[in-house]
Amino acid sequence: MFKKLLRFLPIGLAAGSLLASVALSAPASASASPARTRQNVVTVLGYNSTDWKYLQVPPADNAPLFYAPNFDDSGWSTGQEGFGTTNGICAWNNSTNVKTSWAVNTDILVRHWVHIPRDARLVRIQGTIDNDAQVYFNGRLVQTVKSGGCAAGAINVVVPARAMERCNLLAIRGHDYGVGTYLNVEVSYIRRTPSA
Repeated sequence: MFKKLLRFLPIGLAAGSLLASVALSAPASASASPARTRQNVVTVLGYNSTDWKYLQVPPADNAPLFYAPNFDDSGWSTGQEGFGTTNGICAWNNSTNVKTSWAVNTDILVRHWVHIPRDARLVRIQGTIDNDAQVYFNGRLVQTVKSGGCAAGAINVVVPARAMERCNLLAIRGHDYGVGTYLNVEVSYIRRTPSA
């Protein structure tokens, strides 16, 4: 008799019952934890951000201390991320994603000031580079990236609270080997939660 009843149930109802039983058997904490953690992440410099100071240089050119907070970049151009070419093999090499031109077979030096509030526990810098990058935070090298191509998230470094100030300098040297270029990063921090 039970088999006969199941045969008449609409397929959607049977599927819905199955999904409901699976959902009820999952532990509640597994679904609540990521949402709660994400609420404490604040983006202070998003992808495609504006007001970047930048300079394109030959690959072998030394740009002494361009990453130092007191470096004078007043003669540099100002542009918007992403930096790159609209032709290339990356999914991002198009006019929608590339806002500022970066010539093939050159290095690009970029600088941006980032304001971090006192309630920040750590800062995360993440993004995409084609091909390689050196990432500096407040004058210190924090990551060397050898992505080779446009690997999303190849730039991914966490800066501890002891390295932060209220006004912080993010500086990156991007290096290209040909075909196409691309650089786009964001900066976020985790807000310190009040003690319970």
